[in-house]
Amino acid sequence: MRGANFFLPPRFGAHLALMAILIMASATGSPVAAASQKGAASCTRNTGPAGITAAQWTERSAPPSALFQHGFSAQAFIARDGKRLLTKIYRPSRFDAQEGPIWFVMHGVDREADRYIDAAAPVAERHQALTIVIEFSKSDYPASEDYTLGVATHGRADGSALREGRWHAPENYLYIEVERVFEAVRLALGGSQQGYYLFGHSAGAQFTHRLLTFVPCARVLGAVAANAGWYTLPVADKSYPYSIPYSLRGSPLAEANQRALLAAPLTLLLGTRDTRDADTDRQVRDTPEAMAQGRNRLARGQYYFKTGRERARALGTPFAWKLALAPGAGHDVRQVIASAGHLLFATNERSCTPSTAAQAGKLVFHEVLADPPPGPAGDLNRDGVRQAVDEEFVELVNTGTAPMCLAGWTLSEAGGRGGHLFPLGSELAPGRAMLVFGGGVPVGAFGGAQVQRASAAAGLALDGPGDVLSLRDSEGRLALQLSWGNCGGRPCAAEHWPGSLRINASLARGQGPIGPWRKHTDLAATPASPGLRADGNPW
Repeated sequence: MRGANFFLPPRFGAHLALMAILIMASATGSPVAAASQKGAASCTRNTGPAGITAAQWTERSAPPSALFQHGFSAQAFIARDGKRLLTKIYRPSRFDAQEGPIWFVMHGVDREADRYIDAAAPVAERHQALTIVIEFSKSDYPASEDYTLGVATHGRADGSALREGRWHAPENYLYIEVERVFEAVRLALGGSQQGYYLFGHSAGAQFTHRLLTFVPCARVLGAVAANAGWYTLPVADKSYPYSIPYSLRGSPLAEANQRALLAAPLTLLLGTRDTRDADTDRQVRDTPEAMAQGRNRLARGQYYFKTGRERARALGTPFAWKLALAPGAGHDVRQVIASAGHLLFATNERSCTPSTAAQAGKLVFHEVLADPPPGPAGDLNRDGVRQAVDEEFVELVNTGTAPMCLAGWTLSEAGGRGGHLFPLGSELAPGRAMLVFGGGVPVGAFGGAQVQRASAAAGLALDGPGDVLSLRDSEGRLALQLSWGNCGGRPCAAEHWPGSLRINASLARGQGPIGPWRKHTDLAATPASPGLRADGNPW
């Protein structure tokens, strides 16, 4: 299916309507009106929630140098509840401080901020988006709902929270920390950004969709929630059997909040293989309330989208959500985050429909590197650090006259440790190259090739003495295969290079994109030419 397009900033009409409702409710003096006024964030056009102030960095020097250096860094700030929270930051090589996108990535239930910033960095580099992961640690927010449901002063954010006076004032919701850090970053950069982008996976997807739910005037320009375990449904009817946090029944949110949520620029990104249930995955909640949304994360995401669409029809309000399926993706942030980057930042491109293996006759392996040379020459991904597994790459070229869509296709090697799942994206045009690195953060244009990083934690894991490299379509059908050396103890492919690839250089085709295989140093003075022809010219 086709994925979502880039989203325009949210409409603010619902926000102003919310203000009017709150003013009228205040005048009535009713308990329900008072509760609605307490629980719904007041909105000011183009400035986000009223009264938001920038987060204070813990370093005395301002602005923090971390925001002005290419690469990874960390910076702590003080939350409204007094806790010291750490941000992990990646600044791309060509980020425009004045107008460049600012991207918040929300980690999962294990609070692995380092893993999430590492997963996001290659995507951020491709789209030149300053990327920030706020670490909501287990020491500060022990329970999963302390992180994903930050609307109660203490205890569970359930149906009794409002009655017992445990519902936070809107300015103290945990979600507001994103707004505060955004304000601090924008001030430090001296930028003119009007809003930010948001992505969350798993528990981070719960945080993401609830930020849009409870903070209707958040300055979110585009949001992707991927593979959430369960959802707070945009339903407040007394007839619905389940209350907050599984719906909005029992919360102080007014109808205007629901309208703002349904008009928000939200994409539900769901892995087609995220289908494990509570019997096989202890992280899949099996309460009756969660099970009513579906048996697995894929089904629950589809149910949330369907519920939102039906609610928008009932209210007669615009419905701006999108639903995108990531073919072949399971419950792994590395398998969906590049798709999220495409949905958020590829403003003029639609997600293509996967091609089939039968259409791959003109798609070729053009260059394979399994043994990068030592020293600076071996830093083939150009991220400033030579790491052998990171520098490995596979280059594909479309030598035909028709575009190819590799979404959901896979690269794999004989040992089964490494590989890559191709994300949602645009088509590979005729005469263009696709480049997949084993790891690191590929920096640069690489001749205009499409550049991705392997989705497997082990990278491409190519074995120099011998291996079999296989490319399969989204249905698992074999499209291309190349082997070398001893073939890793597996049957060799029809296209086979008899020697080892422990050659301190790549294996590349000479005499054009479909010529015979040669050691790259026999074709040019360089050990490899990722994204380029062997002679260094672009495709």
